[in-house]
Amino acid sequence: MSKIQYTIRNIPPNLDKVIRKRSVQSGKSFNQTVVDLLSLQTFGTTDIPEDKDFNWLFNKNTLDESFDEAINNVSLIDKSIW
Repeated sequence: MSKIQYTIRNIPPNLDKVIRKRSVQSGKSFNQTVVDLLSLQTFGTTDIPEDKDFNWLFNKNTLDESFDEAINNVSLIDKSIW
């Protein structure tokens, strides 16, 4: 699977300092530290499989309650169309 590259601008200096400090503490590259932090904040894990199956997301916490609500509503039956 090919990787996607991002350019992120306007990072506040204090956030940059924290990311760089974590990078040094973990012994990981700055880029890998950012990827890990994004994964952790979004999916609650940094261990994201590279397959096309999204079953690993089942029961993962998300930061957006509206997303969780939308996913729960997908299972609801609309009796007006059945």
